Amino acid sequence: MEDYKEIMKELLLRFYSPIGVGGGNKIHKSTQELLSMFRGVIPSTPITEHDVFEVMKDCSFEIEHKILTKEVCIYEGDEEKGIPAEYDKVEVGRVLLWGLYEL
Repeated sequence: MEDYKEIMKELLLRFYSPIGVGGGNKIHKSTQELLSMFRGVIPSTPITEHDVFEVMKDCSFEIEHKILTKEVCIYEGDEEKGIPAEYDKVEVGRVLLWGLYEL
């Protein structure tokens, strides 16, 4: 039987880094999102979210706290007077996600 966790580590480190090197974009993904990504190439039965968590920790990826925001209108403006609407970002939630740097 294949050691899927080793394959997952190899694939993960081929495309992402736990530290910012070479100016790659930083992205955030949940364990569930990463599991879905791996299921594109690894049979779904042998791997679980627990395997993804273990792989991420073994590869030294960090868990980060993200504040989720959405843009809301705080002033509708006045079209007749040419005054534009004003928007502000409002917190809608907080989540813990894995930080990955694209290579």
